[in-house]
Amino acid sequence: MTSLTILIERARPIFWEAARLGRTLTYRELAGRVGPPLNRRQIPRQLLTPLSALCRDHRLPDHSALVVHKESGEPGGGWSSPDASVEPGVDWAEALVSCWNHPWPARPPAALLAAAGGSRPEIEPEALTGRIHS
Repeated sequence: MTSLTILIERARPIFWEAARLGRTLTYRELAGRVGPPLNRRQIPRQLLTPLSALCRDHRLPDHSALVVHKESGEPGGGWSSPDASVEPGVDWAEALVSCWNHPWPARPPAALLAAAGGSRPEIEPEALTGRIHS
């Protein structure tokens, strides 16, 4: 099984491109662009659920809010808010806007990758600033 760190590194530019463009991704699109071994059915369990937890732990917008069903344009039933007191549809919309408005760095923060089980010393310190490098 591919490590979460590798999956995050492959998915990061896809998520951040979607966020910068103010769009969503379908499960199939994300799986196709991240590549094997993921397919659209494995995306939630192998990438989105653990990535959501890491995003919350590191106070980043929840990347999984960007991923929706093609037919409905809404996230799957597994998408959950960290705040159970808020209506799920409202919370998802807020999470989506938060992703779109966040100043994403050029590379994932080293702390996020380390928490995912990897260590990437080549990640420059400026990646921790949270700013997109154009």
